[in-house]
Amino acid sequence: MNTAGKKKKRVDALNTLRLAACSALRKDILISLQKGKKPLSKLRDELGVSSTTAIHALRELERDNLVLQDGERNYALTKIGEILTLKLTDFINTADILKKHEQFWLEHDLSGIPERLVEKIGWLSNATLLVDSPTDILKSHKALIQVLETANEVKGIYPIFNLEYFEKIEELVEGKVIDVELIVSNEVLDSIEGVLETSEAFKSIFSAPNFTLLGTDEPIRILFTLTDSILYLGLFAAGGLYDFNRALVCDDERALSWGRELHEYYRQLAKAIVL
Repeated sequence: MNTAGKKKKRVDALNTLRLAACSALRKDILISLQKGKKPLSKLRDELGVSSTTAIHALRELERDNLVLQDGERNYALTKIGEILTLKLTDFINTADILKKHEQFWLEHDLSGIPERLVEKIGWLSNATLLVDSPTDILKSHKALIQVLETANEVKGIYPIFNLEYFEKIEELVEGKVIDVELIVSNEVLDSIEGVLETSEAFKSIFSAPNFTLLGTDEPIRILFTLTDSILYLGLFAAGGLYDFNRALVCDDERALSWGRELHEYYRQLAKAIVL
């Protein structure tokens, strides 16, 4: 393709991007139709605009082959419209989570999140940021304990050793008989072995059939807990120390899917440990 042809295609692509993203109404129409085809009256009422205004926006989207009208006069996304809207909503969700908790992302080390999951960070768009305060200096810590207490399954990635976390996991393994799988760094493994030398009671969880411990030589730059219903994510500060004061929690299905991918990524880097 010659230079003029490449330039025209780039201009066409930019025009489509402007058409979809630079108008709140057109964007809302695309996202609304992502849920299924709709007649003009339903679109109009849902978006709170007049028929004339909605038709004008729909015609622009039709001209760019993003929207079509079927034989029953319902509007729907074309195949191109479906793909573009998927990308558009992902971009919106990504911008939302990054701006909503802007300082959290700016002030932490993200190297513990693999690139393919950084690209899916919009899946955490409904996450809540827990921040310790002068009146509640253990807010994020207590939240993690609560997450563990209500779990029916636990998958964890721990780069630091906190005896209270492991005592809570011991209760889960022995009391509720739930499946627990932990991935730890070599430093945490050393701490666990040190505790085992002085605590007979602690040894029982490491031989339980519903408990799996894995270790990795790779550096771990996140603290992560995933249960059957909640994701908990903590990060290291840019200075290199784990930030005990802030963490993200989320309970929607997309966040849980993101968490399962993150755990599997680290699982591939780890090996089973027998103590």
